[in-house]
Amino acid sequence: MQQPHILVVSRHGEAALELEQVAARRGYVLRRAYTGVQALEQGLNHPSGAEPDLIVLDDSLPDIDPLDTSRALRDDPRLGSGVPILLLTAHKPTSAEHHAALRAGIWEYVAHPFHAEELGGKLDRYLHWKLEAARARAGDGLADATGLYTVRGLALRAQELTLQAFHHAASLACVALAAPHGAGELLARVLRALGRRSDAIGRVGPGECAVVAPGTDRAGAVLLAERVAQAVQAAGHDRARGGLRAGYDAVTNARYTPIEPKHLLGRATSALRVAKTDAGPGWIRAFQ
Repeated sequence: MQQPHILVVSRHGEAALELEQVAARRGYVLRRAYTGVQALEQGLNHPSGAEPDLIVLDDSLPDIDPLDTSRALRDDPRLGSGVPILLLTAHKPTSAEHHAALRAGIWEYVAHPFHAEELGGKLDRYLHWKLEAARARAGDGLADATGLYTVRGLALRAQELTLQAFHHAASLACVALAAPHGAGELLARVLRALGRRSDAIGRVGPGECAVVAPGTDRAGAVLLAERVAQAVQAAGHDRARGGLRAGYDAVTNARYTPIEPKHLLGRATSALRVAKTDAGPGWIRAFQ
């Protein structure tokens, strides 16, 4: 079995050396980069052909903002969303910084100076998660031909986003939407166009899609549904707009109100079923 690879991107020798020592004691291979440009080169085009299993970015890179570096790594399909990216910092992040990091695909902040055993345990857990996620991703069935997640793929991505929202003490929402007969592909196109980099969008039934949106509370879930409706209407499909239905559920803080990803998805789709049976004006329904 190949040894797990960790890419550390930091110009600070002390932090990188401590990480290397902790990784070596656990049998992990650590590679080093010093700048954002080198991170992209090693993360996506390493000569060995081995993509990293875990990336640690310093929050004070000299050339590229670390969040921009994370976004660039996430945008490349060779790395995608399944590789944990941690952000190394010497200060206590604010709520706004947590929110921005979550949107950029950062899984967790890591404080320096380290406690060696705590850091080692964190590396173990993330690398185990990466291994299990890679097994789950093996083969087909996670996305359809249009790039939207299948139910299986959406459930897996929801697990990752729930974990990230927990570590950032952030809100997390799921919005399920149903288009009227014949407008399912229009709904899918609108969602692909409106979706943020951090969102997970998938199909959950005929003419039905769901969005798992990190950093989104209950009010934000309603706004998301309304934006979709406006975009459908702007496309000239007034009838489709009138028949659109939505259900949602959300937690304000995933750390203080933990929720199972399958329950979040299930509650949103349950609320959608209620909205679909109501012929009145209440086309957006919260889970009750």
